Amino acid sequence: MENLNNKGKLVVGSLLVGALIGATVGVLFAPHKGKKTRKNIANSVKNTASKFKQEISEDGQYLKDKAMSFEHLLEDKISKAGTSFKDKANELLHSGSDHQMNKK
Repeated sequence: MENLNNKGKLVVGSLLVGALIGATVGVLFAPHKGKKTRKNIANSVKNTASKFKQEISEDGQYLKDKAMSFEHLLEDKISKAGTSFKDKANELLHSGSDHQMNKK
């Protein structure tokens, strides 16, 4: 168990060191000055967030439309079932009253 824990620490440590080295090399060899790079990163993040927001909005509208469609379908089914039950109950009542009349 301790061996697995040490391996996990080694993997996490290696990833952190690799990320640090990659960031350092990226900054050293960046084609733009820091200010422009930060602006590009900020714009990229804003664009990505905007696209994500749009997709979430579209997905939300799709789900809302599906829910409304399902709601209307259920209302229709319940209405038809209620009418059917009412008709059957009336049939039973009438057949029961006819049966009572025949007994007399």
